[in-house]
Parts: sequence; structure tokens; C-alpha cells
Amino acid sequence: MSDAPIEIAADKTALKELKAARKGQIAAVTVRMKEQRRAVKAIKAQLDGAELTVPEIAAATGLPLSEVLYYVATLKKYGEILEGPKDGGYYRYRLGQAPAPAAEGDPAE
Repeated sequence: MSDAPIEIAADKTALKELKAARKGQIAAVTVRMKEQRRAVKAIKAQLDGAELTVPEIAAATGLPLSEVLYYVATLKKYGEILEGPKDGGYYRYRLGQAPAPAAEGDPAE
């Protein structure tokens, strides 16, 4: 006979202890993720049908300028927003098409 049931029980106990020890960290990360989703949603809502600069987006959303710049740079990197013409010292941004996920393999092969 094997000791598999004993090992599984020990693993479950260890996992429960780890989750209990990190409960505060998990809750804090969950809150931060929700804030990020809300911020990205607000930025995209402002850019829906408009071209705005980072300061204009920050003013419209009420988010700090540095936070808006971070999200705009990230969204631009992943193709969700596009950089438009320069307006004074700032570029104007608009919504773009999110890139399609890469296929694992070509079905035609």
C-alpha cells in the first residue's frame, strides 16, 4: 500500500495554513486588482469615440495624472489604445482594436 492518502492530507493542511497566513495579502491584492479594472474601464470609457490627451483623461476620470500615464502606456503597449497626433506637448489617444490571441497551431497544416 502507498502513503498517498497521508501525503494528500498533509498537502491540504499545508495549503490551508499558507492561505490563512497570507489572507491579508490576498485581500489587498484583490482590492488592487479591482481598482485597476475600474481605472482601465474609466479610461476606455473616456476614449470611446474621442481622442484625448493624458491630462484630459486624468481630469475627466479624476485619476492622478501619473496613474493615467501608466495605464495609457500599458494599454498602448498591448494595442488597446492608439497614439494619435501630437497636441502641444501631449499625444492624443483613441481606442484601438485589441489584438487577437495567437493561435497554437495552424489548422490548415
